[in-house]
Amino acid sequence: MVLVYNSKSVKNMDETIRDAILAAGVPLSVYENGYVDLGPSNRSALKRFVNICSKISQNKLPIPPSPFIEFIVDRTTGKSKQDFMGILSGKKGMGKSWTGGYDCGRYAIEVADRWGQDPKDYFGLENCVLLEDVEGVTKILDEMEKHQAIMIDDAGVAIGNRDFATQKSKNLNKITMTCRTKRWFVMQNAPMSSHIDLQQRELMDMVGHIYKSYHKDGFNIVKFFSSESTYKFGKKNVYEKRYSFFDRKFDFYCAYSPDVLDPFKGFTAKYDKQREEAANRLLSEITITEKDRKNPVSPRAKKRKENLERFGQTVKDMLEEGKSARQITKRTGLTDHMINVIAAEMGMK
Repeated sequence: MVLVYNSKSVKNMDETIRDAILAAGVPLSVYENGYVDLGPSNRSALKRFVNICSKISQNKLPIPPSPFIEFIVDRTTGKSKQDFMGILSGKKGMGKSWTGGYDCGRYAIEVADRWGQDPKDYFGLENCVLLEDVEGVTKILDEMEKHQAIMIDDAGVAIGNRDFATQKSKNLNKITMTCRTKRWFVMQNAPMSSHIDLQQRELMDMVGHIYKSYHKDGFNIVKFFSSESTYKFGKKNVYEKRYSFFDRKFDFYCAYSPDVLDPFKGFTAKYDKQREEAANRLLSEITITEKDRKNPVSPRAKKRKENLERFGQTVKDMLEEGKSARQITKRTGLTDHMINVIAAEMGMK
């Protein structure tokens, strides 16, 4: 079990753990302050940061406090009744879902710690959904309670299909409206930042980007920026700036695998399977939609098919019993013409 510290619990750190941290070559300031001063933002600074993250991972040391996560929890659970929405971009395979799952898991642990609850009350596989998945989004909107962490994967399985692209926008709008009232923490994983629609960015409180992946060592280096939209002189602008905590601007954040969080062990494999099943279902729906679009069926032909499926056997049985067309109409509501059509389709003269 790997301990997860916050700014309060770290003050009660056991001496044994303190010795293990020092023995691994990790500065205690990472735990005591919740950050480490790396000096000028350059390659050497990043190298030092990666080295610290690697030592924590390799030695299975406790996870340090996260000012960023505590800031989000303060916002969603405070008196001001706010929510928090962020979008995380990165190329395929960089670990967007991995990072999103870790941040949501950390959030759930922090909320649960404050309220004496179980972290799984605030995040789990049921809180994850593809943005294109109407059924999954609807379930989350109907069933999820307040202060939940929600992870939305923009899988892009529907690219090229206009109907699904429109549905994605509708789903995001529904989530945004519900997010405000239920005070959720929502992380949306998206493709490259250049693919993120401006209207989506305007809705976000945070824009993140996976700077570099170190999956072999069990973590990603991430950059998070606050996002603010303004409207001046008929023109919209979106401003992004670094977050500041303790009067310091933060450049890099470390996101470990969600599997290191004790309440969410095995999350990655289960989530990948769930996402694959949802994507396959959506692809099947797209195939059917495209087939219908390329081979449209007229309303008359569609109605004829429905009547055949619904009343075909009934019409055949009644005709074989010697029933009149009037009697069949009285029972089924079909016209004489439709009865004759169905009779022909059923192989009756």
